[in-house]
Amino acid sequence: MKNCFYTLGGVLLSAILLFSCSSEAEFLPEEVTSRSAAVDYPQTGLSGMLGFAAQAYSETGVLKERTTGGTGGTVVYIYSLSELEQYIADATPRILVIAADITATSKTRVYMGSNKSIIGSFSAKTLHNIYLAANSATGNIIFQNLVLSHGADINDNDDIQLYLNYGSNYWIDHVTFTGHDYDPNGSDLDKLLYIGVKADYVTISNSKFMNHRYGLILGYPDDGEQYVAEYDGYPRLSIFNNYFENVYTRAPGLMRYGYFHVKNNYVNNFRLAFTIAQNAKIYASGNYFGEGAQYGGILDDKGTGSFINVNNYPAITNQSSLVTTWNPAINYSGYKDETPEYARDFALNWAGAQNSSASIVFGY
Repeated sequence: MKNCFYTLGGVLLSAILLFSCSSEAEFLPEEVTSRSAAVDYPQTGLSGMLGFAAQAYSETGVLKERTTGGTGGTVVYIYSLSELEQYIADATPRILVIAADITATSKTRVYMGSNKSIIGSFSAKTLHNIYLAANSATGNIIFQNLVLSHGADINDNDDIQLYLNYGSNYWIDHVTFTGHDYDPNGSDLDKLLYIGVKADYVTISNSKFMNHRYGLILGYPDDGEQYVAEYDGYPRLSIFNNYFENVYTRAPGLMRYGYFHVKNNYVNNFRLAFTIAQNAKIYASGNYFGEGAQYGGILDDKGTGSFINVNNYPAITNQSSLVTTWNPAINYSGYKDETPEYARDFALNWAGAQNSSASIVFGY
């Protein structure tokens, strides 16, 4: 079964089909081991994957195969932190289904291996105070239908619940980052997501980021010509069909060095959205900026990157960086440029973690 998202006369439709609406075949696990195989979870496989996480080319035409995560591996149902730590750290392909909400009493960092799909079940999907982090052995991971939450007292600069600084091929899909209450003039320095250093070929899609003073930090986390030789071009990142609600700054992100295709996202109740910094190359199209746009903070432009504004609402008029010559169409195809209104309506209906298979809907 496959869910797809369509528009008809501007009306949003979710269709549940008995055939794939993608030309790519779906991959389902061949073996299941568990204490409870009755737990229901999204089984859409690799369907709905777009952008840099899918099959893509480098700027020089080198083919990169798509992210597969734990496709074809054993399904393991995860009920505890210790089980998560046990099954996530190696390179064996596995589909790890979060079958119970898992809470740590304080910040607990869990290092990931490779070749994993981490999928939240429909009945329980929350990882609270659990901080997923990459190391030199990490790569080829799918994160789907998860709720990532943390206490408001975990708010230092390096408190980032999903931290990807190594490896390639990551797909973050239908994930909700819940955040917490914050004071815009307060001292919180924690972020929701970091992707940078040498992490590469990533797609964030159909996800929801909420309630945070700072949102996403993308690319090597410092400016300076001395970093260009090593970090320029990282990450290659697609940001499609996401919902940013009450994220004060850095939504969709502070961007440096990499290639950023930012398409059909809805950003609401914000003060600063894009921040263009060192050598960022940003192609922004069809995004809808709601409450907060009147303050003039859609584009915080340091003048040191490049950016192109294609059919965003409202129009972005304060660009000082160069117009980018990069177009993501040289890297991949299969996506569709929809209107800002589509972006808003899709996000309100389908972004973030879901509670049933009928609600796992993919944007174009």
